[in-house]
Amino acid sequence: MRYARTGDRFSHTYWYAVLHTFDVNGHHLGTRIRRAGGDHDRRAAIGAAQDRLRRWLDALRDLRFDDIAIRPFYIESDDVLFGLVIESEGDEHAELYPDRLGFYEPWDGSYET
Repeated sequence: MRYARTGDRFSHTYWYAVLHTFDVNGHHLGTRIRRAGGDHDRRAAIGAAQDRLRRWLDALRDLRFDDIAIRPFYIESDDVLFGLVIESEGDEHAELYPDRLGFYEPWDGSYET
């Protein structure tokens, strides 16, 4: 989701379908991003994003869900940052954008918002 800093939050909040892909060594292979709609019709936008993501996942060969370790990466689309970025404000950590989920040592998958 993206928030613009204006008085009319609902006209500037967007929902996205996002699919990042990685190789077996955690290198970023690519990202698919599609804006699904705005918060003015939140339910429809979330439904559209979920449908798009489901289609993308269904099209992947050899798909399996498992624990992964990935390397930092980023991409910008629609003036929004997407990716896993190393930050060093205070303790060094990895931040997943755009949701701003913070990952810290011991790198066990736990995160802070």
